Amino acid sequence: MDRKKGQMGETLTWLVATILIIVMLIFFIFGASLLGGTKKIGNFRSGITSKTSFEGTDPFLRKSLFTYVSIGSEPKKTVIDKNLIQIASEDKFSLDYNQTKSEIILRYNKK
Repeated sequence: MDRKKGQMGETLTWLVATILIIVMLIFFIFGASLLGGTKKIGNFRSGITSKTSFEGTDPFLRKSLFTYVSIGSEPKKTVIDKNLIQIASEDKFSLDYNQTKSEIILRYNKK
């Protein structure tokens, strides 16, 4: 009978420790999933649990246009411009190509 008291104490210690570890794992997994949802390409939510979101602009179009503006070679600019016009004609950009292009050229020339 005396030996069973020692086993009972050790069992309770491991049981409590296991439950505590499981609760901590659930807490960290839930926290990581909340924080992971705030950072996406093109999307930014101002808060972790906010329903309002800023959808942002088309990051791929903007990156392509910044590359177009920063390249010094005219033949390369022509090739990039033709490719972007073709992609824009297929409606693959979420923004208006010509308007975004003129905005970026204006911003680049101001610098």
